[in-house]
Amino acid sequence: MRANGVEALAVSLINAFADDRHERRIAELAAEELPGVEVSLSSVVLPEMREYERALTTVANGYVQPQVARYVANLSAQLTRQGVPGELSILRSDGGLSAAEAAISAPVTMLLSGPAGGVTGAVWVAEQSGHTELITFDMGGTSTDVALVRGGTARIGRETKVGDLTVRASAVDVRTVGAGGGSIAHVPQLTRALRVGPQSAGAEPGPAAYGKGGAEPTVTDANVVLGYLPTTLAGGEITLDREAARAAVQTVADAMGLPSAEAAAAGIIDIVNENMLGGLRLVSVQQGFDPRDFALVAFGGAGPLHANALGRLTGAWPVIVPPSPGVLCALGDATTSARDESARTVLRKLDELDAAELRAVFGELAESASRRLVGQGVPAGEHTVTYSADLRFVGQGNELAVTFDAGLLGADDGPAQLARRFDAEHERLFSFTLPAGHELVNARATVSGPRPRVAPIRLEPGDGDVSAARTGATRIYVDGDFVDAGLYDRLKLRAGDVVPGPAIVVEMDSTTLVLPGHTATADAGGSLLIRPSVTEA
Repeated sequence: MRANGVEALAVSLINAFADDRHERRIAELAAEELPGVEVSLSSVVLPEMREYERALTTVANGYVQPQVARYVANLSAQLTRQGVPGELSILRSDGGLSAAEAAISAPVTMLLSGPAGGVTGAVWVAEQSGHTELITFDMGGTSTDVALVRGGTARIGRETKVGDLTVRASAVDVRTVGAGGGSIAHVPQLTRALRVGPQSAGAEPGPAAYGKGGAEPTVTDANVVLGYLPTTLAGGEITLDREAARAAVQTVADAMGLPSAEAAAAGIIDIVNENMLGGLRLVSVQQGFDPRDFALVAFGGAGPLHANALGRLTGAWPVIVPPSPGVLCALGDATTSARDESARTVLRKLDELDAAELRAVFGELAESASRRLVGQGVPAGEHTVTYSADLRFVGQGNELAVTFDAGLLGADDGPAQLARRFDAEHERLFSFTLPAGHELVNARATVSGPRPRVAPIRLEPGDGDVSAARTGATRIYVDGDFVDAGLYDRLKLRAGDVVPGPAIVVEMDSTTLVLPGHTATADAGGSLLIRPSVTEA
């Protein structure tokens, strides 16, 4: 607790996006009256029009700032005491890194950094397999996060949902579905229709198969009953109770009058897959993209179990399962670059802007972001700049973001090119354009440093014989019947090895299911690439 019981101060004046002098003066007075108190200014946090969104974002920044400052300071001190070399960097919601001090000043940029790390890691791994057009699919214990990547770059949104609040901060456009391994299946008495989630068994007591007292049927229990999830995991450190899982899932079978626990478990998996398909459609079909034009990257502890089925539902091939999919978010943190961003409201009609004015607006923003990145230790010669403009038809109340590079700014018809790009984006999203002028609302420049050099995994070449990786066989329930499936140790697979489905590939942190009629090929970078082995209808 600081002076007069105040821990943080948020300042948002209605026209500060256009002139920040009054906000800066308030900050000076606060430093005199409330020494040591963190101050968030809307002209720094979000120098854009719309006072409600700007105020809300500034308050959110101020609310978490004291806690973030203490946490980062303690973490930095512990690392120093333990002799850990290197500089501390913090992941941002847009998938970039910021220095510790920069993160403390703008913690609102880190609200969705966890899911962003997974997307960044997926991009890096997929590049090793030669794929840059991706849909990412991160399924954990309580939820599933999905995102779309084009040309090796994740789509960035300008709003972040945190609970019931929507704050304006650049973040990887991740959509969350309330379906995870711990999601509980239930049959409401009124409808008698099977539902999965959004309630979750959590880590304690967890699914019934965990043997910690859980009794409600979960997605994990269904996977155990169907044989998709072996009863021995993590190299023998975890043992699952199949009978407890069966007893839990049997309650669903009894409530619905189904003939067996397996039939109920299959229904649970079908429903959770359909729920996740809805999330995948949010980032693809509803944004004007055909999922068949993308590869599907599946990770998280539970993602590889459902990935093959979602490939069938979406037509997105190959399905890529990275090595160590359960910890891919950490790899994303290690493979991304330092990043900073500057933005401001312009509010000018494009036909009133000439190319020189457009260059000047975005050039100032790039210079500002670049200067801060240099302050974080990234030399100016290593910077890469991308630009984004929030545009709308004159008379509209909402805008669309259009991204571009320096080539457009160097062109004599830059404003006209920007208008054409906006029209194309509007046509893609809404299937029409308007015979109206265009207005530049917000301008934004993002400056990134070089990606760190992380050595990728390299598997030794195989000879086509996967028998050394096969550890046995098991029975799994697929399409209404039991079939024999091979069990494989992923660590023993070599580059080029092809695992025929049905199969279960086991590793320390996750399990991959390969369905009948499909194969999983281990590539040189350690990923499993699942494709249909026969033409699918």
